[in-house]
Amino acid sequence: MATHALNIPDAIDIDVRAIVPQQDLQDCTHLLDDFEALNAFYGEHGYLLFRRALSQHSVERARDEMLAIAADCFGITRKGDNDAKWTGKPLENFSEDSEIFSGISRRMIEDPSNQDFLAKVLGEPAAMVPLVQYRLYPPNGPITPVHQDGFYSPGIEGYRPVWTALVDCPREVGGLMIAVGEHKRGFFHNLARTKTFAIPEGVITPDSWATTDFTAGDVLVVHPHTPHAGTPNRSDRLRVTFDTRVQSAKHPNAFSAVVKAVTPTSLTVIADNEVVGEVTLAVSAETFIRVRDPGIREDFTKFTEYTVPGMRLLVVRDKNNNAQMLRCPTNP
Repeated sequence: MATHALNIPDAIDIDVRAIVPQQDLQDCTHLLDDFEALNAFYGEHGYLLFRRALSQHSVERARDEMLAIAADCFGITRKGDNDAKWTGKPLENFSEDSEIFSGISRRMIEDPSNQDFLAKVLGEPAAMVPLVQYRLYPPNGPITPVHQDGFYSPGIEGYRPVWTALVDCPREVGGLMIAVGEHKRGFFHNLARTKTFAIPEGVITPDSWATTDFTAGDVLVVHPHTPHAGTPNRSDRLRVTFDTRVQSAKHPNAFSAVVKAVTPTSLTVIADNEVVGEVTLAVSAETFIRVRDPGIREDFTKFTEYTVPGMRLLVVRDKNNNAQMLRCPTNP
């Protein structure tokens, strides 16, 4: 599979609002007990859609927790309104990885009632990648731009990005759209856009885009190379979803850690995961470093200036203990 990115200095960035999906996503629930067939579909199409895959009680718990935050902290819905009707108040000072959400996604992913499902998706017992984005999107609010997760998360091996609907998200509420089969063409991100790496207009096949009406508990697994984006909310309700990732529980290579020591070419950390423990990693100009802002790649020559003992990081390493990615943490 090609993994190169583009370099087109004069390109126009793709406009997510101009994309009109022409296809419907296919339900893959019937493949859950046949990993070979499931993996073949994933490899060919670049996604897996499972209907009402997560236990109802875990979905309702996560929904209630996020809606309580939406009401108490932002005033964008009323307390106790499970329909998530919008109050009309603008969403201000919102961060999709704020610590106020801490624990919501982890409780869902690690719920015993969901572990069997996730093991079938991954082909082995699953653990969280400690990287999550929580979405509380009001009508006419922000839309996640077109992107490929794998471009921004180099080095995480064998993981699967998982998007989960916590409320019903028919097309008018908005959800996710993906470019079916385009994962086989490599990365479309434009290296000439050095801050955003935005994908250019005209490089993704227009009729590859697909979406569906999502219901609470649906799970969409997106290949790390599959271009995908949010769809606009044109309803009177909030879109309540979150994005996380799962990886091998036995051999995790992405983990949260605290920095113990730093040199110009190495980093010693103590991982939260006892399977990993304390480890020293080689760091180089090839390491994708975003330890202060998730949207900005740092200058490696100043590594020891901005990376200090006591700092919490999301770490991704390879089998030889080379640091593939260092990122400011989220709150799973």
